[in-house]
Amino acid sequence: MGATKLSADGSIQAYTGFLSQPYHKTPEGKPGYVGYPSNDLEWLRQRIIDLHSNGRQIAVHCNGDAAIDVALDAYEEAQRQSPRDDTRFIVIHSQMARSDQIERMSRLEAIPSFFITHTYFWGDRHYAIFMGPERAVRMSPTGDALRCNLPFTLHNDTFVTPIDPLLLVWSAVNRLSYGGRDLGKAEQGIPVLEALKGITINAARQGFEEGVKGSIEPGKFADFVVLDENPLAVDPMHLKDIEIAATIVGDVLAYGAL
Repeated sequence: MGATKLSADGSIQAYTGFLSQPYHKTPEGKPGYVGYPSNDLEWLRQRIIDLHSNGRQIAVHCNGDAAIDVALDAYEEAQRQSPRDDTRFIVIHSQMARSDQIERMSRLEAIPSFFITHTYFWGDRHYAIFMGPERAVRMSPTGDALRCNLPFTLHNDTFVTPIDPLLLVWSAVNRLSYGGRDLGKAEQGIPVLEALKGITINAARQGFEEGVKGSIEPGKFADFVVLDENPLAVDPMHLKDIEIAATIVGDVLAYGAL
């Protein structure tokens, strides 16, 4: 059935993300505004503990770092009360994750799933309005995750943004906003191969499906695309413009030609 998804907060760009420090530019009449949790925190904590004790995989939507703290605290308490191997806790979006939180996820073997095109679609506004320069350049910190050897995934948020996996790869590698602003490529940008893993084998593993999908090998579903250019060889700025030459579904050519 997949993971049970819960929510700890809303979105940064709607001022409903839950932060530990105030927004860069706070809403009118709300000095010191940090957003708010989307559920009662004690209810959320107990729900996570109960689901975990019943053997469920859990995913919690967390954009702000205060929301991430809520989820990680509950995950740790759930494991203390009902220890399990290979829980694959998921932290959905992990947008404003701090470096210490990435380290906590690594210790918990939790999986941050980054909505990485936040950098592209809202990066300019995060930089100037919501988060300010210092926090904006480290949002969706895939570089930190890679340095911690923490497997992560990349996702689009249906239907908030176009469903475009190669744009995810492009964003993770280049970290460029829609307006052309560099959002921390030197620190948080990642190699193309690692970004590709984030939409293939790591994504399969997040759902306990790495045995049947996520890589092309005997015994797995024959569902994959053929690209008309090698993403490991092209200019990284061209990644989002690579065309699909063919699509194979269930070992049958469903689109294009080989």
